[in-house]
This record gives sequence, C-alpha cells and structure tokens, in this order.
Amino acid sequence: MALFDITPEDVARGTLVRPGWYPAEVTKVEDGLSKSKGKPKTDVHFKILEAEDHQGEKVNGVPAVTTFSPEYPSFAINFLNALGANIGKDGKTGVNLSDDTAKGKRLMIYIKNDEYEGKMNNKVADYRPLDS
Repeated sequence: MALFDITPEDVARGTLVRPGWYPAEVTKVEDGLSKSKGKPKTDVHFKILEAEDHQGEKVNGVPAVTTFSPEYPSFAINFLNALGANIGKDGKTGVNLSDDTAKGKRLMIYIKNDEYEGKMNNKVADYRPLDS
C-alpha cells in the first residue's frame, strides 16, 4: 500500500487562479533542456504571496512556473526588468539569471488560464515590479 504525504503546496498546485495580477516570490530557478528539442531552457518557479483574486478568494501559496529560452531572450525582458535589471531599448545588457540572483525576489505576475494537455492551468503571462 502506498503512503501519500500531501503537503499544502500539493493542494495549492491544483488551484486554478482567476486571471489577474498577483504578488509573487521566485522560489527556484532551474536550468535544463527542453523535452521536445533538447535545447537549453530556464524554468522560473513562483509562489503567489498573501493575495485574493478579484472575487475575494484567497490564493496564497499557489505555485506557478514559466520557462525562458536563451535563444529568445526578448521574452525575458519584462521579467528581468521587474527584478530590477533596467534593460533599456539599446538592449546592451548581459543578465545572469540563476537561483543565486533571483530566488527570494518579489514581483507582480500576471496569471492567465491556459489549456495544456487537455487540462486548464495557471500560466504566467507578464511581469512588473512589486511597487507598480
């Protein structure tokens, strides 16, 4: 017989959040390879902080993840600027994204609902500084 040790994060992982802006914290940054093409990628994991959606439901601790590819760095600009990188229009900035540089940083993330493999999921669609 299997024993399932269910944590609060396991329960939160299945929570579908209504689309909107939420305060979040970076919990982990992982480098790896994409499953389909074996190309480099960086997964950034978030946890929604103390928050309610626009209908008053608590969404504290709900995890979300986004993936960036070094091949397409433009998709990471809003995220990096939200962390304080200040990437200008000239784009002449090298930014090191790692667990050491991003873990624990707080920002606002925009969550939208997206279907993946037949199931609705939370998808991080945009980023801005926590102060804005």
